[in-house]
Amino acid sequence: MQSVLLLVWCGCLLAIPGIPAALAAFQPGTVSVVTRLAAAFGLGYAAAGGCAFALSSSHLFRLSIFLPLWLVVSAALWVLAARRASLAEHGRAILAEIRQQPLPLLMGLAVVLVVVAIHFPYLHYIGGPHYVYYLNGVEIANSHGVPAETLEYGQSWPPATDKAFLDAFTGVLVLFGQNPLIGPGVLLLLSVLGAGLGLWASAWELGLRYTGSLLPLLLLANRILFDTKFSDSFTEYRAEDFGRAVAFCALALGIVAIRERGWRTAVVAGVVLAAASGSHLIPALFVVLALTCIGLARLLSDAGWQARIATLRSGLVIGCTGAVLGVLIRVFAGGSFGLGGASDQSAYNAIPTRFDPTAYLYLGTFPPRDRSSGLTHPYIPARRLVDNFIYTGLGQILPRWQVALVLAAALAASVALFFLVRTDLRIVGLVGLGVFAGIIVISLLFDYRYHIYIDATFGQRRLGHYSSVGLILVGLAVLEGLVQLAGRVSLPPLVAGAIVPVVFLTAWLVPSTAPSHHFTHLSRDRLAFVNWVRTHTSCGARFLVDQRSEGTMTSLTGRNDLAEGMGPFLRPEKLPYVVTLMLDARNFYHHPEKNEAILRKYDITYVVVTRANQFLGYVGPEAGTDLAAVKATQFLHRVYANPSVIVYLVEGAQAPPASPLLKGRYLHCLTEPAHF
Repeated sequence: MQSVLLLVWCGCLLAIPGIPAALAAFQPGTVSVVTRLAAAFGLGYAAAGGCAFALSSSHLFRLSIFLPLWLVVSAALWVLAARRASLAEHGRAILAEIRQQPLPLLMGLAVVLVVVAIHFPYLHYIGGPHYVYYLNGVEIANSHGVPAETLEYGQSWPPATDKAFLDAFTGVLVLFGQNPLIGPGVLLLLSVLGAGLGLWASAWELGLRYTGSLLPLLLLANRILFDTKFSDSFTEYRAEDFGRAVAFCALALGIVAIRERGWRTAVVAGVVLAAASGSHLIPALFVVLALTCIGLARLLSDAGWQARIATLRSGLVIGCTGAVLGVLIRVFAGGSFGLGGASDQSAYNAIPTRFDPTAYLYLGTFPPRDRSSGLTHPYIPARRLVDNFIYTGLGQILPRWQVALVLAAALAASVALFFLVRTDLRIVGLVGLGVFAGIIVISLLFDYRYHIYIDATFGQRRLGHYSSVGLILVGLAVLEGLVQLAGRVSLPPLVAGAIVPVVFLTAWLVPSTAPSHHFTHLSRDRLAFVNWVRTHTSCGARFLVDQRSEGTMTSLTGRNDLAEGMGPFLRPEKLPYVVTLMLDARNFYHHPEKNEAILRKYDITYVVVTRANQFLGYVGPEAGTDLAAVKATQFLHRVYANPSVIVYLVEGAQAPPASPLLKGRYLHCLTEPAHF
């Protein structure tokens, strides 16, 4: 019930300012109700998150200040909406659209609701490594603003604020729901809803009326076809999920702005895009790429230079508004941006390792340092990189002749649509191919530019999840064209051509993203472990875990896990310490009897051995635990076990005092059993 109440409250937090903002942004009948829903989510988040961000930046982050500010902003938006047009006018326009296009609107709404419903059980699911995205909000609520220091890897570090906008919004959830078990699930469900609306609206504005609902289905609830990693991401909350939701809403608004060539809509799209960039940069980068492709396709189809100049102006307004507001968010965020390594590769040269430290922390491997990447020497062979993207986008490895045939067919279909169709649908195929090619080009630029694993493989690791989007757009454009062609003959083929693929794919794909028995058992084991830690260990207890986690132990128990902190890959000044720490932990887990000194060096009270992948974190840097050797070690005494984890008490260990960074109303030693 706590989860449901918090979900309802968060929905109101977005809807109360978002609905009037969407009404004020567009006159009645100028955009579809689908796009208005996406605008309400994106603008509602910009308004509520903006209030929270302003208070966190000024260290006035209190519920007694946030609520009045949020109410004033919401009231102002309602007044603005009423002055632009009456609610009755908007209602008549929406009803007229529903009467005109009942079938596609009903299908799209049904698919989005089904996708959200199948994710509902994740409200009561405890995830593994990614609690840092909730912990950042806890720290803001605890410190009444962005804290000066956070606890990471047993040290005091300046907080990374590259996701400051979302962190502040998360802090509002913490003010209303202090239970750390329920906050991430609520944010995940909101992410699914926002991403579903944004994707549906984007497809709709591109002209995919009857097949547009398949875009959110294939990307959010599909672990069978194409690249399933995108859907996998929405099974455990992380910041990129929410960033995608807001960014896809910005994409829909950007498509409208470019098509209508209106500066006001372009500004609105830029505002939402800036909010997305303050939540997570990767989805915002993808949307910028997609809007660039849409703008170029529009320039090809525009008639006359005046139309082309107006299209270009709209794109520039979106980009400039998003960039200026995004920079302002960074300026006022405080803390550390946390991405310094990407802008200064020379900083890695000061790290005295013969192996690539970022590859070790990410994969647990020891590749030799490659300092020769450049214009003629990529980090990964270019052909292999391109092949990986093609196979990932298709979802399977095919013979080269089949790959060539598929790509040639996609190109031919896209060109045919462009020259034969006279509606918005004509550019969808070109946009899809442009997005796919653009991701490959960006990935190659990073591949040739950088010589550190995390930076050089940025495109493959982070943009690879989007590789299917372009190919899916091409396929949906072809299917939409066939459906519309059938509709010209008679109505029954149109209805069948629209309903059958949507119903069939929904029934086939949606169950694949429901929580599996494996997920359910892992969640139960995590809850049992968390409750044991809360009720049987002292507040100053220090844990060594054989998985590198991101805020899990701190969020759920208020205890110090030495192998816990944000990914330090792009913070070169922190890498030497973290690499040394992880190597020490690795040596201990490989040869525990010989490395008692490591436990004493870091004042470890409990040693944790996990028996499930990503039970608490990532296995990379500490992989290879010798469980038999751990069991035989004389100074370790087993004190707790369940099917997924074993805990050992270190003989003679004295728990140090609890860190001052783990104190306060919202961030403290938790001693009561956890429950939903």
